Amino acid sequence: MAQFTRTHGDYQPVMNYDASSYTVGAVNAVTSAATVQPQGPKLDFFTVTATGALSTTQVNTLVQTIQQLATIYMYEYTDASDDTLAVAIYPVAAWTTSTLDTAFTAAGVTGTTTTATATFTG
Repeated sequence: MAQFTRTHGDYQPVMNYDASSYTVGAVNAVTSAATVQPQGPKLDFFTVTATGALSTTQVNTLVQTIQQLATIYMYEYTDASDDTLAVAIYPVAAWTTSTLDTAFTAAGVTGTTTTATATFTG
């Protein structure tokens, strides 16, 4: 497991599950010289909401369109009266809500709206 000691501290050190007790200090409290395990890159979150139902082909097109400029780290498709696709992508700033909407339309998926938040229920 890769780890390093940040000389300027961190927001919360890695939880030690083998410790007899663990307390979390105040929100954003720093701990000096604590070992930190980086969990991954900063992500951008988006939710694509369709007007009505999306076909399997349309969901596939949405995913492939996003992956032209970014890697999808997490996604969740929700089948509802207005289907949604929540995604967390890397790198940040690869897409914006407007560039995604434009790219989806160009790819042939119309009637979607992209917002810059995502909720995952898993």
